[in-house]
Amino acid sequence: MNLALLEPDIQRYLLEHIHDNIAGFALRKHPFLNVTTQELAQQLLGLQKAKSKFPSFFDNPQIVYPPKVNLEQTSSWTTAMYKAALIKGNSMVDITGGFGVDVSAFAKAYKATTHVELNESLQLLANQLFKAQGLTTKSVAMDGMEFLAQTNERYDLIYIDPSRKTEASAKAVMLEDYEPRVMESMELLFSKADTVMIKTSPMLDITAGLQSLKHVSEIHVVAVKNEVKELLWILKENNSLTQVTAVNLESSQPAFQLSELVSNFPISYTEPLKYLYEPNAAVMKTMAFHDLCKQYSVSKLDQDAHLFTSNELLDFPGRTFEIKAVNSYKPKEIKKQYGSSERAVVTRNFRESVAQLRTKYKLAESETDYLFFTSVAGNYVVIEAVKM
Repeated sequence: MNLALLEPDIQRYLLEHIHDNIAGFALRKHPFLNVTTQELAQQLLGLQKAKSKFPSFFDNPQIVYPPKVNLEQTSSWTTAMYKAALIKGNSMVDITGGFGVDVSAFAKAYKATTHVELNESLQLLANQLFKAQGLTTKSVAMDGMEFLAQTNERYDLIYIDPSRKTEASAKAVMLEDYEPRVMESMELLFSKADTVMIKTSPMLDITAGLQSLKHVSEIHVVAVKNEVKELLWILKENNSLTQVTAVNLESSQPAFQLSELVSNFPISYTEPLKYLYEPNAAVMKTMAFHDLCKQYSVSKLDQDAHLFTSNELLDFPGRTFEIKAVNSYKPKEIKKQYGSSERAVVTRNFRESVAQLRTKYKLAESETDYLFFTSVAGNYVVIEAVKM
């Protein structure tokens, strides 16, 4: 870690080049003898990432950023703060600490926080991050599971963000492919904490995860601006019920909660009514459409379309539209009615892609006026709707 990167003249220089292409920046000569071009480029990339991913870090001139791969694996500040608010307690330990973004958020909610990171270089950068924020987080460079085995402390929460890149799989989608292998360490984990929180990739299958993990108390499907970023698994040793929560952060959409993934509640199907609803990405990840129909009193348009409708305007966990017209999919009539107009295009269970339809009907973009190319009762239709 080169603290010369924090010198005011270097900080000013990097901010002057904040919009530069990193590859081009790395090929230039720079007017500093105490930092390398590689160090400058790495710090510039960190600032560029921080501007959107953790804005408060961007405004802090005392942070030295890690390599690109570590930044990409790091939680956003939005998801970190969400995690930190889930479990109340006084003490927690992050045994796969990384750059320290998650534990920085926990430090605002817990009196005592501990950061454990095996990579010594990354641990030093994380320690500097804590100092830059004025946090009292304890930071240790060692294997997280070894730390737990050696410590005499007991924590309210253990947080684990296992690696998704292993020898078994380039991008693990099964819990068995993650490191550390939490399934083999349950006895150790619960000997050191009442609650364990595990973050996994959104690619992980929820049903498969439930089969692999024991003691799952809660599952949180966390999306930001309609993109699922992570799955959170909250484990308690004496648990018998799993609650699932799907949230779309940085939106005004309500959270969707259910007590089980399998429901016997029947789904009703109907023609489009007054309002059309498109579930957000977090709800779609749960695939809990029976509960969605039950909780919101909505009906589905078709089995595989995953669009919902009602006559009542609802505060729905997704996008809401007012239906203006429903047309059978007859290409000549659709072209006559909507061709060369400004329409956002959505396809659900439809034979042509959005790009094909845009080209076919010469449709320009719109932020409010939509065409849904989908199916109702097995027949293709086009729904004209306005976003609310």
